[in-house]
Amino acid sequence: MRIKSGASVRGLRPEIVLALLAAASVWRELGAADPPTVTAGVDGRHSRGSLHYAGAAVDLRLPRNVEAAQAALSLEAALGGVGGEYDVVLESDHIHVEFQPKEAVDA
Repeated sequence: MRIKSGASVRGLRPEIVLALLAAASVWRELGAADPPTVTAGVDGRHSRGSLHYAGAAVDLRLPRNVEAAQAALSLEAALGGVGGEYDVVLESDHIHVEFQPKEAVDA
């Protein structure tokens, strides 16, 4: 796992740390040239109400030698698939991962 210079992971929820471990495993299984790199955690500019500010979301750099859609789908499957507590969104230049349970979770 790598963290981009300037990206802050301070205060990430344990569920996001678990997602990062899953991403590392998925990247390895897919033969990615590099481990996942966090490009944004609780830092940066995000939309109002973004889960980044609550430590419940991270952005990951797209793997260099793996199809981005395959990486996103594999990570989504590893985290429980569609309808789970995680959302995995393939953006133009990164994969956004957030913990957004459909039912209330104690903090």
